[in-house]
This record gives sequence, structure tokens and C-alpha cells, in this order.
Amino acid sequence: FSVHLYGDGQKSGNEPLAKLQLNCDATYNDLVHAMPNSIRNKYTNFSIARRPLNFDKDDTTVLSAVCRARHGKTKFVQLPLCITAHEKARYTHSGHILRDHLPNYSLRDIHHKFSSKCRSSSMKIRGQLADNQTFSFGGLSFTFPNNCANDNLSIDVDYIVSPDFDLFGLPTCICLFKTKYHNENTKLIDMPTVLFTGEPNALLYNWVQPSSYWFSYRTRQTRLLSIGEMHAFIRHIDVIPSLLSLPPDIFIPTATGKPFEIRSKPVPCYYLKIRGHNKKDFPHIAYHGTNIKAIESILMDGLVMPSTVVSIGLRICPPDNHIARGTSAFNVDDFSNAIFVTPSIHYCSDPVYAVTFTYEDECLIPVLECSVKNGSFKTYRSTVKDYVAHQDDDINAIEWRLTNPADVEIISVLFVHVITSKSEAARLRAEKLGVDPTSVK
Repeated sequence: FSVHLYGDGQKSGNEPLAKLQLNCDATYNDLVHAMPNSIRNKYTNFSIARRPLNFDKDDTTVLSAVCRARHGKTKFVQLPLCITAHEKARYTHSGHILRDHLPNYSLRDIHHKFSSKCRSSSMKIRGQLADNQTFSFGGLSFTFPNNCANDNLSIDVDYIVSPDFDLFGLPTCICLFKTKYHNENTKLIDMPTVLFTGEPNALLYNWVQPSSYWFSYRTRQTRLLSIGEMHAFIRHIDVIPSLLSLPPDIFIPTATGKPFEIRSKPVPCYYLKIRGHNKKDFPHIAYHGTNIKAIESILMDGLVMPSTVVSIGLRICPPDNHIARGTSAFNVDDFSNAIFVTPSIHYCSDPVYAVTFTYEDECLIPVLECSVKNGSFKTYRSTVKDYVAHQDDDINAIEWRLTNPADVEIISVLFVHVITSKSEAARLRAEKLGVDPTSVK
């Protein structure tokens, strides 16, 4: 699978230092060995969104280290892995908590249980054919590109299409299937694509056997990497159709199975629960307004410091309408080099921070509900021009500034109802940003 290595800090640029190809069971030594000679001895420590990767055992895989370190709790991984390389150990004392190792499966047990339930089909591929070849069965549709093989060959497919047979504990698994050559002497020279018909939100995942992890590609490609592996189609959940689709295990569904429920406090909103509130270690509640396009990335990586490269390969920078990096404010050098939250949901809902979107003819804004550690932040007065304080606002302590991402957890996503129309919200945001209203959506 693909791994992109980035440098830490803005000066290292926005492009990867190196793009690597690793085996799925690659360990720390494999990662280092795959690096170009020019950087291999320079960078010996690694993180994901500045959360240190802990290779506590020699056989700890890169994939396991990433999944244990990151903020989002999910066994589904999107490639390429975007990892930050460091010259020395960084952020190791920040207080990030590693997740437990997920157990490996017994391949013998998996094979036995799968074989007892699966159906089988065979695909006979003609060699040196100028046309595509498509085979469909059980909802699966395989398309082999032209000239994908030099000789005629057969591929056997074992598959299970059943929501009731959950072999791997995969929520919303639509189909499990395994491919194999009927005769190992003749093989493909180009791999097929595979779809599951009637399921537009189904993503093709590849099992990293014998682990608990599954990987796919951020581009949603459906091309098989090889023949002889186990795959699954997993239905991602449309939280907000066409705007926000999430892996099924990154949030906690409601008792009725729906993604979110309705809440009236602190304001009327839809409520997507991410995790329980750890009141002992993170007693304070605060809010962070955002853009719905950023939510999936933030849930995976948490709130991060500026210049952090997150897991989608993007280096995070303060928006243009915020205080610029390197600028002093409130007697603090480089004031914007921090994470900002607020105890006021009204303040974070201001158009400077939150971007409206439309859902079922409603105008909504996305707000992250966060829990924060004691003593981890300093308070400051409002920096938003013309903000009108609400009754419960303390305008002189309305911005909380943190410098350690480990001190804040995202516990839910709130979709807050906005009274104004979509066009009116765009106009207000344009006024705040000082730009042409037609350029703001």
C-alpha cells in the first residue's frame, strides 16, 4: 500500500518528502528501509497528524501504529497513509493516549466459517481480447479491461451477500468475497474493477490479514490490487447526503439506528455522537465552528495545530480572515499558532468560523462539541468584529486558546439550525470576510 512521508512544519513545504510502497505487514524497519537513501538516516521518528507512532514491539505494523495513534476510532483506513517524518522524537510527552492493539484473527477459523456460508462462481477470461469483459453475480460486477491477459484463464470467486453473517464484526458490511486463480500457472497482467450494484455508498475494502484492519483508497478506486485476497463492500453512512459520508464505526448511532438525533440544548440542533464524555479528564465543554467539508478529516485527526499535515495529506493553515501566523496579539507571540475553541455556541456559529449548508431545505451550520482538560487553555476576549454577545457570553473570556491537541477531544458533531436563508447567510459571511457576496457559498 501507499505511504506518503511529509516533513514537519511549514518550511518543509506541502509536497511529500517521499512516496513509498510497503507490504501490508510492514514494520518500522520496513518503513525505514523503503525510504530513499537521501533521507533514511535523517528521519527516524514518525507521527500521524503529530500523534507519535509507537512501535513498541518489533512486529508492530505501520498500519497498526497509525490506527492506535489517531483520534478517530475506526478499523477502516484510507490510503495513501500520510505520515510525518521527524529527525528526533517529537510530541511523545503531549499526553496522547494510544488505543489498545486489536487482535489478529485465526486464518483457519476465518476460512472455515467463510467456506461454510459462501457461494461460488467462476469467471472465464479470454486472453488478448480487445474488448472489456464483464461478469455479474450476487450483486457483484467484475469488469476486466481489454488485453488483461495473454492467455485464457479462470478466476474463482467465493462470496457471501448477507447482512446477518458478520464474520469480522464489520457494521454495514454488504458483501464479503475472495478471489483465486483456478490455475496458478496463468495470471492476469491487468486487474479488474469490481462494483456492488445498487449501492452507491458501498466502498471496496481490502483485508489486511490476519489483522482487524481494512484499507481502501481515498479516491474510491474499485480496482482489485491482486487475486487471492479477501475483500468487503462496506456501506458508508450518509450523515448528510452528498455532503458528509462516514465510516460506520467512527460514530455512535442512535438507538433507532439513525446517525443522529434531535437535541434542544445548548441550541436546537441535530446531534451526531462521536464518543462518550470523559468528565473526569476532560471536564469542560467548548465548541468549534467549521465547514462540513472538513468534518471527516477532523474526526480522523482531531483538532490540530497550524502547519500540521493531516491524514488526507493537507497542511493546515489559519484561514485568510483570521489573525495571520507570526502576528503578536494579547502580548502572545504568534498568537494564531494554537487551537481555538469557545464556551459559547453562538460565538463559534458566527460566519467567520462556521459555514452554512443546506439539508432538506434547512440552513444549518456544523459545530464540533469538544471536551477540554482542566488548566489546558488561556482565555481571551472576542476577536470577531461586530460580534453581538448573547446573554450567557463572557465577551472577555470567550476565546479559549490551547497549544496541545491532546488536551481536547471531539465528543459530538452538532448541526445547528440557522434562521437566515442560505443567501442571507452567504451575504453575512461575505460582509464579515470583506469580499464580494457572489464569491461566498
